[in-house]
Amino acid sequence: MIKPRKLAVLMQRHADLVSTTRYDPARPTCFVCYHDADYSEVEAFVRQFGAEFVPRCVGVTPDDAYVGSIDDSYVLSCIRREVLADSTITILLLGAETWHQRFVDWELAASLGADVERGRNGVLVMPLPSLGNRATLPERVRDNFDGAEDPSSAVLYEAYPRSAESFRDKLRRAEASRLDAARAVNNARPLRRTDAP
Repeated sequence: MIKPRKLAVLMQRHADLVSTTRYDPARPTCFVCYHDADYSEVEAFVRQFGAEFVPRCVGVTPDDAYVGSIDDSYVLSCIRREVLADSTITILLLGAETWHQRFVDWELAASLGADVERGRNGVLVMPLPSLGNRATLPERVRDNFDGAEDPSSAVLYEAYPRSAESFRDKLRRAEASRLDAARAVNNARPLRRTDAP
């Protein structure tokens, strides 16, 4: 069995190969947030749409030194620096069990938070095709999503894209949402400490 860190590195290598098939300096850099159980569907997503953005796929793993810390601000600072790095959009791909994964929650909290070094990421949430565009939302997403019709939501929840053009439109809206000061972020929830539902 492939260990989580190796799995993430493998996904990053795959994403790098797909991403280099197209050169466009205007493509956004996006952190892809997912649960390891959905690896094959996430890989298919990267294969289909990875040329539309510069992917960052190595997220938090149990091997990261800060995982044992109980200092939320320290954990979030490390994730912003080491995981989100130069990304401006976080793409959360939802599978059946994504909603209660602690590292997904940590990556979302870091994406929604801003500090002196970097602003917050736009957050684009999409259910994977196996869920038929219906998914249980993580609590932190629910805290920041007021419904599809509410333009003040800090998080965008969208159907899985049908084409590269529709996906580029979703990325444009996610990028615009991160810069919109009217979109209030609710990031007060403490970080999840377990994966238990």
